[in-house]
Amino acid sequence: MSDQASSIRRLYFYLVSFIALGFIVGSSVYVLNYVAKVTVFQQADTSYRGTPPPPILIDMKTGVTSAPACEPSCSLSESDRLSLQNWQQQYEQWQAQPTANTNRTRGLVNALSFLIVALPVFWFHFRSAQRDAKEEALQNPDPKRAGRTIRSFYFYLVALAAVVIFIISAGVTVNTSLKTWLLDDSTQKVSTPITSNSVELTSVTSLLACAEKCKLDAPLVTQLNQWQQDSKTAQTDIDMQQGNDWQRTLATSIPFLLASIPLFWLHWRVIQRERKKATP
Repeated sequence: MSDQASSIRRLYFYLVSFIALGFIVGSSVYVLNYVAKVTVFQQADTSYRGTPPPPILIDMKTGVTSAPACEPSCSLSESDRLSLQNWQQQYEQWQAQPTANTNRTRGLVNALSFLIVALPVFWFHFRSAQRDAKEEALQNPDPKRAGRTIRSFYFYLVALAAVVIFIISAGVTVNTSLKTWLLDDSTQKVSTPITSNSVELTSVTSLLACAEKCKLDAPLVTQLNQWQQDSKTAQTDIDMQQGNDWQRTLATSIPFLLASIPLFWLHWRVIQRERKKATP
């Protein structure tokens, strides 16, 4: 095989190995992130659905929100009932959205899928590159042979990438830890609680109180009661979200930190071993 063809072959194997290794590291980091959120940082995820859509009724004459009344008679108009039907559809769509746990599980499945595919791809190409390197070393024992350039570049590139990942993830981990436990930033939250005087809750309370006189069907009443529970849960998630930012950050930075250490060590060890061989 000519030197040019051999170089192209070697470049191909190392390039594919580098790409596959990137998928392996990324997938491994996500798996570690999932484990961290399930075991240690259990408050790292909040609901991605936000607050449920409120069943607000609009007075067609004044254009402002209004609460239905049932004394002396039900004040719900046909437009109000149509609005409630539209709200039911919106609320069902909101309920159908995936929760934080569902999204996290889907992400784990995606990560494992890429990991299962990337591992054999990396193993085959890197093993082939290693075999070619050994055969070339037997044919040309000179440690300064030109064919080592691509191989050396690959190992130095991966080691450099590992160092960059380590510095960034270690810096984020230390910074977050200091702010959380020394400056106590985790306790500073900005929330907008849903109070008993809010328009949404007032409207729902009035609708439930007038359910019998306004002849609201059972599914609508059930949804209104469920909306009250979902609103409280959503508000709790919002209140906790900023206070748990440190958990989300550490659940991401620590897996990157753990992945970068063996990644650097394994490649740097090869670099040092081959550098010693090249030294007369």
